[in-house]
Amino acid sequence: MKIIARLSFLFLAAGLSAAAAFPQSPAPPPAPVIRPVVNRDYLDAVLALIDGAKKSIDFIQLEFHYDPTVKKIQDALRTAAARGVRVRGLLDDSIAFNRKSQGYLVKFGIDAELDTPEKMTHPKLFIADSEKILIGSTNLSGNSIDNNNETNAYVEDKTLGAYFERYFEALRSDSAAEPQVGTAEAPGVSSVVNRQYYPAVSRLLGGAQRRIWVIMYGARYYEGAQASLVNQLLEALVAAQKRGVEVRVLMDRSDYNRTLNEINSETKARLERDGISVRYDREDVTTHSKLVLVDGTAVVGSVNWGYDALERRNEASVIISDPETVDAFAAYFLTLWDEKKPEAAAPSPAPVPPASNETDDDRS
Repeated sequence: MKIIARLSFLFLAAGLSAAAAFPQSPAPPPAPVIRPVVNRDYLDAVLALIDGAKKSIDFIQLEFHYDPTVKKIQDALRTAAARGVRVRGLLDDSIAFNRKSQGYLVKFGIDAELDTPEKMTHPKLFIADSEKILIGSTNLSGNSIDNNNETNAYVEDKTLGAYFERYFEALRSDSAAEPQVGTAEAPGVSSVVNRQYYPAVSRLLGGAQRRIWVIMYGARYYEGAQASLVNQLLEALVAAQKRGVEVRVLMDRSDYNRTLNEINSETKARLERDGISVRYDREDVTTHSKLVLVDGTAVVGSVNWGYDALERRNEASVIISDPETVDAFAAYFLTLWDEKKPEAAAPSPAPVPPASNETDDDRS
């Protein structure tokens, strides 16, 4: 028995010595959590992100309305600040009601600022604890959250979270300058901000082999402008169609925004001239999504296909290659593509745009 015990001790000691001599590699970081957040999913997703934050919440928003739906988000941010979470925000200066919203947010312990008037800040982005992000097309308005067709992505990953926090810091420092933050990539997802969007999406379209499905709130064709980046994206769709790729484009048809309708109708005519299948959504629903599906990849974010979006504004998106998430966005596309239009009704008075949050502003 003593011999056996001694042998066991020697084997154990040898094992420990070997482990010390050849330490094991650190465990790889966990795979990112990636999931689509579309339409009515958004409110629950953003409230869960805010309520679960332990250290920090940063947000960049084009709009911060005040209405019963957005009040739930405002109250969650206020509660987070009260429990010791650092909450900071950046709102676009050009939206009239944002100045009033910013004042109330500051009153509630939230370090909210307005961007510079020199450049529009168009992202719709939340970051929690430098790890969790919610990014996409949904504005902070009841109409956007409760009624629109919208596409967003929830990503839980330290690399992407830290990257978008650096992007937030850069815009807070100087939102007129182009942020020098590079890019970030994790398994199944990567970042695309500001002027990075066009080259990234152009490469995807140029390499498409099977399908290109696009949902775009607004896409503006500039007649005769060969240098237009939007025109080059549209011509990439035409080139893909000619080489046998299935190309479908879904755009918004508004029941109140005549300017948008004129822009989209010109683009529709240009694409249909080369045989691309283009459809409008239902007029009674705003399709505010900005989704580009190319083979096994999805681009989700804030970018419309227009000059300002591609060449001037602050914009934020992600490119997703996680198969389950891409399949979910493809299913979402098909749902809208095949959605039946409502039966024609009797003529009614001309509709008006959704009301802003300027009324009933009792933020107690």
